Amino acid sequence: MKVAAAKKPATGKKSRVVAAPSPSTSDVENANTPPTKKSSKAKKPVVASHKITEFFHVRRSTRKTGKQIKLEAHENLRDLVLNKSNEAILEIYLDAVKGRGIKTTVNFSKGDFVLEYIGNMMEYSEAKTVEEAYSHEEVGSYMYFFEHKNKKWCIDATAESPFKGRLINHSVLRPNLKTKVVEIDGRHHLIFVALREIEVGEELLYDYGDRSAETLANNPWLLNT
Repeated sequence: MKVAAAKKPATGKKSRVVAAPSPSTSDVENANTPPTKKSSKAKKPVVASHKITEFFHVRRSTRKTGKQIKLEAHENLRDLVLNKSNEAILEIYLDAVKGRGIKTTVNFSKGDFVLEYIGNMMEYSEAKTVEEAYSHEEVGSYMYFFEHKNKKWCIDATAESPFKGRLINHSVLRPNLKTKVVEIDGRHHLIFVALREIEVGEELLYDYGDRSAETLANNPWLLNT
């Protein structure tokens, strides 16, 4: 006895079966062929060469060389010495014991030029003759003997003048100046430079350096001032 197949309810749409297309030969080959590796040596893009100065300005050094600094210092000293600039900033004062002396109205730092010892520059032999003549006239000694380039010289500042270097007093205990010979335009000058910091109102003092028995006998204060 045949059993009739159950009828499906109608959906209002006809069912259509679409057959899948068969793969082509090329598709099968592509499926079975392993993927090709990309070359690791890829070509780098070509970049135009530029100089670094196209992007950054060249920085020039503004530091002065040791030679430049030394030259500028010498030119500054030259101006101060030849123009006698510091004469105006130093003043004469009277001390009850020592008489005239010099005080400063400005501060000086260690190593600064302070003043020049100005007088008649002469060679040693001539100076000794002049010194002998002074001894008979009982003239105070303002003669400064020194050596420069293995030759002895003397600056005679005995004659009164407006230059204050001749009035700077002696001190072996508390000097604030020292003497130094410098060459300026082919001539040598005897100058005073600050031995330490010097403040406004201080008296300027330096060690005369004369330790001869005769000098000390006549001027015992040279060792205790």
